Parts: sequence; C-alpha cells; structure tokens
Amino acid sequence: MKSLLAAAAILSALSVPAFAAECPSLIQQAEENLKMSKQDDAAKQKITDHITQAKAEHDAGKHAQSVATAKDALSLIKM
Repeated sequence: MKSLLAAAAILSALSVPAFAAECPSLIQQAEENLKMSKQDDAAKQKITDHITQAKAEHDAGKHAQSVATAKDALSLIKM
C-alpha cells in the first residue's frame, strides 16, 4: 500500500510541471485566436473572462484547472 501511494505521489509531482508549461501556451493561443475571431461582443467577453480566469489559476499554481479553463476558452472561439 505504501509503495502504491509513493508511486502516485511521484506521478503527481511529475505531471505538475507539464501542466505548468502548457498553461501559458494555451492562454497565448486563446488570446491570439480571440483577436481574429468574428464573434459578437458578448461571446468575446465570455472568452476574455475565461482567459483571465485561466491566468489567475496559473498564477495560483492551479495548473490543471488553468489548462481546462484555457481549453474551454479555445473551444468557445472555435464554435
């Protein structure tokens, strides 16, 4: 049981840097795509809110949440 918990802790520690590096690139991609988007102002505001939230989550160290939020922003742009 202890070895299983140790393995889970190691895998978790290794996955955090991957998410930490992914956040900024996804956020930047969302910002660039938003500039080219032809959606209405309400949709653009919702996307901007998602991008702002993703940045805040990244800064707070919540990288998995930041990635998910940034991906949501990208999916809204591609509607």
